[in-house]
Formats: sequence, structure tokens, C-alpha cells
Amino acid sequence: MTRVLVLMVNGASFAVPMASVRQVLRQPIVTRVPLSPTGLMGVLNIRGEIVALLDTGILTATGALGEPPFAVLVSSEKEMLALAAEDLPVAADFDHPVGPGTQPGELGVYSNGGRLVMLVDIEELVKSRLDLKRAS
Repeated sequence: MTRVLVLMVNGASFAVPMASVRQVLRQPIVTRVPLSPTGLMGVLNIRGEIVALLDTGILTATGALGEPPFAVLVSSEKEMLALAAEDLPVAADFDHPVGPGTQPGELGVYSNGGRLVMLVDIEELVKSRLDLKRAS
């Protein structure tokens, strides 16, 4: 069984492994970054650490989001990122997928409460769908 956090993005449901979730923020204060690439909504100051807020709609190819009422802090092997969410994310437990993912970063489709939910690998989605270059 896999514990996940389910995010709503443009009416679709996506999940990230709960092991990577650090915090859910309500009404995040976003600082816009001039000339930032599509998919980077801005940055958040989390206890003195600057964290990129990613447009989860761009990551999941469902369309750009507006001002997000929620942000989910997730950590990867390399860094912490924030994912925009339209509604309060909810925890769920997944057993077996009902279908495979079809794109890079899609780990499988699961059924949860009558909805289909795509379990995603955030690092892989960022690599395959966003052009985020680090300044040296």
C-alpha cells in the first residue's frame, strides 16, 4: 500500500508520494520572478529558504493555473519544491494501479473514491516538461 497526497489541478486529480511531502501551505505568499520560464509561478520564502513554486497545471499538461490557494512542499533528492494546488490536498492510500502512466513522470493510474488519480514522480515531470536552468 502506498500513502499519497492527492492534489486537484484543473479538475484532474494527481498524487505525490506522502514520503516526499513536507508541508501544505494555505494562501502562499508568492514572489514573482521577472522573465521566469513558463511553469515557474515564482518563489516562496520558507523559514529563510527560497523555494520554487511550480505551476502544477503546466507540469501535468492540464493548463496553467492562476493564483494558487494552496502549495505543497515536496522534497526530492536534490532540493525542495512547491507545487500549486487548487483545493486542499487530501491523503489517500493506493493499492494496485488500474492502468499505467503513458508519459514520463507518470507512475500509474489509481482509483480513489470514484475518481481516477495519476501518481506522479515530480522530479521526472520537472525534467521532462519544464525548462528550468539554474544560474551558476
